[in-house]
Amino acid sequence: MKALARGNDVDVSELVLGGTLRILTHPKVFQNPTPLPEAVDFIEDFRARPTVHILSPGDPHWPIFVTLCRKYEALGNLVPDAYHAALAIEHGCHWASLDRGFARYESLEWVHPLD
Repeated sequence: MKALARGNDVDVSELVLGGTLRILTHPKVFQNPTPLPEAVDFIEDFRARPTVHILSPGDPHWPIFVTLCRKYEALGNLVPDAYHAALAIEHGCHWASLDRGFARYESLEWVHPLD
């Protein structure tokens, strides 16, 4: 969220926002998960900011995605990572994630937000 505090644009997919809602409200992740109305309000506030842009896959997405899946043998739980990597590559975005597994995608401009 440092990028938002600095006024930088932030691009995000709806799949990430859905995953955020899943984690915030998950009783196995938090002892006291966020109530659904509060979690939805948080995400809607985030989405409403003028510097936040929702990315959607376009025509180039599928070929990029399939190429990444094949080249890096993205199977099972790695498939959503390949999907997001393809989305960032398609839109020319930097991908920020704590998951160092994104480093495998050589054509992805990946950054670890805490580095």
